[in-house]
Parts: sequence; structure tokens; C-alpha cells
Amino acid sequence: MDKRKSKEKTNEQIIDLNSYRKNKNEEKRREYERVLFNRILGVYSFAEKTGLNHVEVIDISYSGMRFREERPENPLKPGSKIALRFYFTPSSFLRLVVDVKRVTPFKEQEREGLEYGCEIDQNTKSYEVIKNLVSFMYNYAEIACQDDSPPMIWF
Repeated sequence: MDKRKSKEKTNEQIIDLNSYRKNKNEEKRREYERVLFNRILGVYSFAEKTGLNHVEVIDISYSGMRFREERPENPLKPGSKIALRFYFTPSSFLRLVVDVKRVTPFKEQEREGLEYGCEIDQNTKSYEVIKNLVSFMYNYAEIACQDDSPPMIWF
């Protein structure tokens, strides 16, 4: 019997390259976000009573973002609107208003606090700049190459 005409089914999986590329791009974008927001930019929540409180940006998209606060003094609640400040220099920032939609406790190693899922107010003046920044991160993830053995160069 000719094996090419066999109707027996095999259990081989078909690899979806588009899905694989999308996942790799998402990984690169999130890695770049972490470097950008946690090493280059300073992101802070602002309250008149407590002043600036550092927040750790976990993820950002065109319509929303997730961030964490370690042991917040005044935890936010769903429905709260707050202003975040994205500092690009020690004395200049973009103000972005977000609406808290979800609050989830987190505990990692020796860190604990709250993670907030927020919707970005697209009517603020700074939204267009943040939108361009997010667009840059998506484009970067699509084009950037991965270096598995980077040289010892520090910027």
C-alpha cells in the first residue's frame, strides 16, 4: 500500500507562525516597557495630601494600563480617578488621568501591595503623546532583533 495515500491521521501539531510571532512581539514589547518605565522614566501617582508616590508600570496599551504600588498608604478603589505623572526629566512630566477599574493584591518574594487595572482618559492633552509612545513600543517589538549574547556595553 502506498503510504502517501494512507488516510490514517497523525497526532502532529501544526505550528502557527503568526501566533508565534505575535507572542514573541508581545514578549519584546513588555520587556521594553519594563526597561522604559522602571529604569528610564519615573511614574508617580499624585495626591494633594500625600504628594508623589512611585508606581511600577506593568503594562500599557492605547486604552489602559496596569501598575503596582507597594504597601500603599491610601489604597485606590475601583471607580477612583487619579492623575499619574510620567517624568521624562527630573523637572518635567506628562500628566495622564486614569480611571481605576480593578484592584488586585499581589505578593512576590519580599514585595507586596496592590495592582491596579485602569482605563486611560483619552481626553487629556497628554494622551496623544502617550499614544505615540505606546505606538512606538508596538513598532519596536515588531522590528527589534534579539541579541542572545549582548556585549558588555552600558549606555
